[in-house]
Amino acid sequence: MSKITILLADNSLDKLYHGLVVALGARALGWDVKFFVTSQAVILFTKAGKGKGRLGLPFLARFFVKLQMRRLSIPDPEKLIDDAINQGIEFFVDETGLRLVAAKSEDLLDNVKLSGSISFLLEAKESDVVITL
Repeated sequence: MSKITILLADNSLDKLYHGLVVALGARALGWDVKFFVTSQAVILFTKAGKGKGRLGLPFLARFFVKLQMRRLSIPDPEKLIDDAINQGIEFFVDETGLRLVAAKSEDLLDNVKLSGSISFLLEAKESDVVITL
């Protein structure tokens, strides 16, 4: 089975969205998918941050993007995260990122694990494809 490791090293909403689309596509092909999240993007993988979707965009831009996504019937990132978890994509959040958003490991969504750079490097070494966003 092929394996892909994705690293989201930015708190950009569009990079998160594209990473999730690639992850779901790889999973649909039967690949093993590991998705590592750093920086403030970890907020979307906590129970308190679910539904906030505030990454990297000011209020008006966020409003416009959400309006366009709804108009075009494009699922929001929170829905894609839920779909990805349900399809067996493994998510890992960076411990430092978690501290940046003032959260703890018990605040993580179910099936999201805490990790660090060593975990990412070990997974990346064994992967057929590594993508950094």
